[in-house]
Amino acid sequence: MASSILGRKVLPAAAAAFTANFTCGGGVSSMRDDKSDGLWANVGTTTRTLCEAGRSEKVKSVIGKINPGASNNLFLIKESGIRETVLRKRMTSIGRFSLKSESIDNPSIPTFFLALAGRKNKSQDHNTGPSSVYSAMSCGSNKFTVSDFESAWMAKGMPTRHPRFHSTVSTHDDRYFEEIHHTTADEQNTRIKAELDRHAAETMHFSVYRDDLRYRLEHMLISPIEVSDKLWEVKISNGPLGSSGAISRAKVDAIVQKIKNDERQLLENTKRNEEIQSRRFGVGELWSDAARKAEFMPIESVLLFRTHHALADGASIIAALTDLCDEAEEIRAEIKKVLRKWKQREKRGTSMRRLLSRLVRYTKMWIWLIFGTMRAFFYQMYLQITTRGNPFDAVKEDAERKGLLVTGRSVSWCDAAPLEEAKQIAQTIGQAKGVNITVNDLFVSCITSAIVRQLNEHEEFMAPMSAHEHRPATRHINVVIPVHLRGGVVLPGESVGNRIGAFVTRCPGEMKNSDVGEEATQSTERLLRVNRSLCYSKNSPAPLISHYLAKFCSDYLPDTWTQSLFKRANANACVVVSNNRGYHKKLHIGGMAIESAHAFLPLPPGIPVGVVVQSYAGGLSLSVTAEKWAVPDPDTFLLWVMEEYERLRNDAAKLKKRKN
Repeated sequence: MASSILGRKVLPAAAAAFTANFTCGGGVSSMRDDKSDGLWANVGTTTRTLCEAGRSEKVKSVIGKINPGASNNLFLIKESGIRETVLRKRMTSIGRFSLKSESIDNPSIPTFFLALAGRKNKSQDHNTGPSSVYSAMSCGSNKFTVSDFESAWMAKGMPTRHPRFHSTVSTHDDRYFEEIHHTTADEQNTRIKAELDRHAAETMHFSVYRDDLRYRLEHMLISPIEVSDKLWEVKISNGPLGSSGAISRAKVDAIVQKIKNDERQLLENTKRNEEIQSRRFGVGELWSDAARKAEFMPIESVLLFRTHHALADGASIIAALTDLCDEAEEIRAEIKKVLRKWKQREKRGTSMRRLLSRLVRYTKMWIWLIFGTMRAFFYQMYLQITTRGNPFDAVKEDAERKGLLVTGRSVSWCDAAPLEEAKQIAQTIGQAKGVNITVNDLFVSCITSAIVRQLNEHEEFMAPMSAHEHRPATRHINVVIPVHLRGGVVLPGESVGNRIGAFVTRCPGEMKNSDVGEEATQSTERLLRVNRSLCYSKNSPAPLISHYLAKFCSDYLPDTWTQSLFKRANANACVVVSNNRGYHKKLHIGGMAIESAHAFLPLPPGIPVGVVVQSYAGGLSLSVTAEKWAVPDPDTFLLWVMEEYERLRNDAAKLKKRKN
């Protein structure tokens, strides 16, 4: 079984004696190293406020010896007399649910990459003095290295803001995280830097355009993580700009043109052209000029992350990593500003008016919760009963019968469109049809169209038909939509967590001309039906219900039951579509711009295709993760998505022209 599952097996009862048992979330137990030769040096009882539990609890502080040879990292081997504290914190129920519901073929490991380009801040360049000339020649001043990552991590206070990044799943009890702390700040910083060496590593850059990066992504999505050792890792590589495919060619051309313009402007200001041509080179001056020219060499740095879902959900991880950015303070200030406005709005009016307003709001909330819960349950039952099988099941069975079943993942990514253009298309069609269409509705419609084309291609391959034969149409497909309960935001003062739910909705499959009205095309009619389906589900408390049901399964049901229920709960859905909202401006880490960011979903059991729609810096991007037997050519799949988007753009242009 996968290492992430093996690593959380509970040890025998004797080993469990090292830890205190808790009945409430957020409990903490500590084990300190002591010079005593006995197993136990002291057992005391203290009172602490438990943040997760929200109240004071009795917590046992266990002080004992820790084996100094437990790690093969030289930085982690303790010298005699160094005291450590192992803090044990309760894992979130959703995090434990991810451990219980994952399987060997479907590990719960979100993966994403950040592609950086540009010049680092001078403070980030660790080379000084004469050696900096040679580092410029080797583009050292333009590379983002592991040392830069560790420096940014410590400078931004990530261990304090998000201590869970330095946790592991306890080998004694998989309901808890463990964090090791030293008794002094200097020792603690040394320990954290040594731990970052285990999490961050440099690797060879990608030599074959897109294919090398694609292979590593596919491998990382299905390779297990030993959760008792670490919960996340990042691989950093540097190479010529555009060589990996992490940054699209259009963005690469824009970056190169900007660099040329900057270099031309610098040459004009300093008149270096005339000076270099008219003077003779002395000792070392030729190298110096070459070094200056090398500073303009376009370099890209690719940070390839993967985390286990036990640590946090993917949206929270990406939101937390914005604390590494140079604009972190600005982002936190914007969030605080929105919160202040919300609180000020709550304080408006007299005390009686505020009381009545609060009473009305709570009444509406309870009505929505009670009746919405009933409606969500009945709709889920309807989908379970009427969807007898997954449309891709026949594809898998045919591949197994012919001996052509290919396991593993297939991934692809692309920059889809400007965000404002997509909003304009949704707004134009929505106003013409009298409905409120969102960007998420727009791309869910495009993705369902691509799913239908993929199924049609499989059916043609499975059973080629003559021209007079009619193939049975896939009338409906079920789609899973994950929902972050905080809108993908980690509030100031909060750490990462698993605040995620989901709902299942039915979307149109293959559409015929008879299904379309006279004033609409097939693409527009599909979009309208998708909009109605999504509105019905996302306005219900279904994401909240799924969140608490997952917590219940995690806390009270056996692993086998949890896995079975998790697979059945998707109502034979064939695709999961996640919409991640990124920052509206381009972010930087150590002065280097994040030019591209793409996330890849871990496929839930039973769902063969996952698509992420992500906005960042005014643009929309798409990434697809799929079973190889379901989507053998992911590049073509994304091409089908964009072809449907192009048809909707043409429809919007016609509607706008007709209106004018």
